Amino acid sequence: MARVLPWRSLAFRLALSYGCMLVFTVAVVLAVFYLQIVGVLRNRLDQYATTQLKRLQDYAAMHGVSALHEQIDHLMRDGINTDTEIILLLTPEGHTIIGNADIVPARRLTQLGMRELTVQRMGRNVVGRVQAVLLPDGNYLVVGSDMRTQVSIEDLFARASSLVVLVALLMAVVGAISFRRLVDARALGIRSTMARVAAGDLAQRIPVQSQEKDEFALLSRDINSMLERLQQVMDGVRHVSNTIAHNLRTPMTRILLRLRAAEQAPEADQRATLRLVAEEVAELGVVFDKLLAIAEVESGALRQAFAAVDVAALLLELHELYEPVVQEEGGSMALQLPGDPSDGLHGPCVALGDTNLLASALANVVENAIKYGARDGVGPRIVLQARCLAAAGDAAACVEILVQDDGLGVAEADLAQLSQRFFRAQQQQPGTGLGLASVQAVVRLHGGQLQFRNTEPGFAVQILLPVALPPTHSAL
Repeated sequence: MARVLPWRSLAFRLALSYGCMLVFTVAVVLAVFYLQIVGVLRNRLDQYATTQLKRLQDYAAMHGVSALHEQIDHLMRDGINTDTEIILLLTPEGHTIIGNADIVPARRLTQLGMRELTVQRMGRNVVGRVQAVLLPDGNYLVVGSDMRTQVSIEDLFARASSLVVLVALLMAVVGAISFRRLVDARALGIRSTMARVAAGDLAQRIPVQSQEKDEFALLSRDINSMLERLQQVMDGVRHVSNTIAHNLRTPMTRILLRLRAAEQAPEADQRATLRLVAEEVAELGVVFDKLLAIAEVESGALRQAFAAVDVAALLLELHELYEPVVQEEGGSMALQLPGDPSDGLHGPCVALGDTNLLASALANVVENAIKYGARDGVGPRIVLQARCLAAAGDAAACVEILVQDDGLGVAEADLAQLSQRFFRAQQQQPGTGLGLASVQAVVRLHGGQLQFRNTEPGFAVQILLPVALPPTHSAL
């Protein structure tokens, strides 16, 4: 089985994309933090320079410029911030009169106020964040701080941020590969099962643990349900094919023998033989017509014409149509409809479906009840019933249709086979064995259920159909 390359895997690309988005988000957050930290540190340096400069200016204004030398000397020897502070008294040409650093190179200051200035301090050139002013005597007073500590902090933060982004990117790639392997491992079971199914083994199923509830487990269960249905359909096709071949062999052989016998028979016998052959062929045509009708229903194409069907009205029409037939057989036919429109549900019993298909299916059920419902020489007694069943637990609301007779019923072993094509529980009765198969196809098309049970005495056919939900109206 061909394996998907990592970069061609949708899971890998999606995981890597989300990982890159996460890395980008982390980078943006770190950049914001970096700018905030740099801003705070520079504000502290600026406040320190401004405060010290203001004190020295006030001292010079109070005691004179000559006393400023002593104050600067005192600040350089007080032991407070001596490793970072910069204090300079410069000549107009930029030479140091007194201070703890020298401008590199010595020059006239053309820019006053807050600025960054390169100075030589303790034998090293450093960048200082300083405040420069022009004194009344023409000299310059420069006060600030060495930025080496801040630069170290900025470099440390930049290296740490780069490491974090690199680790996040590495985790994104590793996570994408791991996620891809996990998805591939889960998908491999599905792909291998489907490959065996494609090879013809329809009994294969995707292994799923009962406690698993994730997306792959749900998908696997849906595929298993589809495979189960597909296997049932294929088994049904094989069964139908075998049954058709078996059922056609007898009439075709009979037709062939009659035609051969008619070759040597008198003309009058030939006409009779042709009539019998025509009847045999007509019966075969009926069988094929029913099979085609079942196939059309099972295709699902008729579902597009579904609409609300009033089940009570439909049963009323069936009762009016078949009651005279039942009475001719010496039996009776009763109709039981909901007396209260809110019987279990609000409103009448309305199912979603096709009226003609449901009428045809119910007609098949009623005709079976007429054919097999007689008992002890008494005509069939048939009951047609419809009612609405409210939702209960996991069961949704539905419309129940019940057709019951007082006949001999069906052997319990045959109940599960009644809806199979060509199956006939009573071989002595004429028929094709396709009536209940067509009913099952119609019920499945409507998303309903068809059930059979013996009522002792009698036999009942229960049809459950989904309720047609009323249209919803949005509030104006």
